[in-house]
Amino acid sequence: MSVIDRYAYVNRLRHIDPAQKAGLALLVIVLCLLLNRTVVGILAVGWMWVAATWQAGVPRRVFGRVLLAEGSFLALAAAGVALGVSASPPLGADWQWRIGSLWLSSSIAAVNHALLLVSRALGCAAAMNFLALTTPLVDVVELLRRLRTPVLLIDLMALIYRFIFVLLECMERIYIAQQSRLGYSTRRNAMKSAALLGSRLFLETYQRSQRMQTALESRGYDGDLRVLSITYRRDWRIVWLGIAMASSLLLAWLAG
Repeated sequence: MSVIDRYAYVNRLRHIDPAQKAGLALLVIVLCLLLNRTVVGILAVGWMWVAATWQAGVPRRVFGRVLLAEGSFLALAAAGVALGVSASPPLGADWQWRIGSLWLSSSIAAVNHALLLVSRALGCAAAMNFLALTTPLVDVVELLRRLRTPVLLIDLMALIYRFIFVLLECMERIYIAQQSRLGYSTRRNAMKSAALLGSRLFLETYQRSQRMQTALESRGYDGDLRVLSITYRRDWRIVWLGIAMASSLLLAWLAG
């Protein structure tokens, strides 16, 4: 997550209006959900790859690793759609395999349905990756304020996001300290160290939250985390990219 946050601050689209980037990502998600074609999802992944790597300057390796992690999870879910398990020989299956007393089966229709689900989900995930890798949280907060989102929801989102990194840093520090004392040398020690890490992490989180609450109240916190407004610029390339992308997805849907 720290890698994603770092590239969100240093990419070439950093100072572009977040409404444009969020609109482009939302357009891709809506089209992937409405245009029920496998090729539409694959084409959406390609467009988001181009937008993130070529236009925003995000390294291809970074975008590919994030997408690969999500694709691996989706592949496991697709296997449950494409494969059927039964105790007797299945009827109407195009392929079937016997493993002990169980039968695994699949059909062309099931495989096509699994591919459709994966392509649509991966297209939506690629759009969200583009937004996450090009738009830091402060820009998202500014966009939500413009959209009149409840202040409480925005503050909770910002605090939760901040505490994710605090927890990761604290967990890494405790883990290194335990490992340097051979806390994971045996299975028994590893289980004991993991339990201690979890309990200590809970206490550290609670104590930090109390200190943060005290610090906010001492600075006049009244229920609204106020930050300085940022000046953004609009980029017509994002608009033309959205038009070209929407046109190609519609053409792919009509051709399919």
